[in-house]
Amino acid sequence: MILISELLLGAILTGIVCTIWGTASTLSGIFTWVGFAGCTSYFVVGEKDPLKNAFKSYISNLSGIFWATTSIYISNLIGIPALGIIITTGLVTVCVIYQSKFEILSSVPACFIGCFITFALNGDYKMAAIGLLCGAILGYFCDQASKLAAKIKNKNINNKVEMKKA
Repeated sequence: MILISELLLGAILTGIVCTIWGTASTLSGIFTWVGFAGCTSYFVVGEKDPLKNAFKSYISNLSGIFWATTSIYISNLIGIPALGIIITTGLVTVCVIYQSKFEILSSVPACFIGCFITFALNGDYKMAAIGLLCGAILGYFCDQASKLAAKIKNKNINNKVEMKKA
């Protein structure tokens, strides 16, 4: 019998989920790394309920997309992109941190991930929104894979304890 740790089993199951995502994203034309950024957002939110965690991470990402898009728009209005980014960077930072007083937007890192992804995609907010949604779903499935690993390992431990009692 081969024994592996819960951590290794969780890593293997999560690796399988991520491989499926990598394949699906490549076939669909969604940037794979945008989904992984959304997955990261899922894990920084820290809600106990997995569905609430996915929802909150995505709403926070959308907020970041909004602020980045606003920053790009204002920068274009100013006419000097470098100056516009300098001005809006401070304003966006204030807004992202201040909005964290609302529970649904309290994950400042997830908001900034939405911002960074939007900037990295040159303002393609649609691709950012789709990729980060996929990432929230990916995070959910990775989380469930780890929980499955824990259940499998706990079941094996319980079976061994019962066998010893018999």
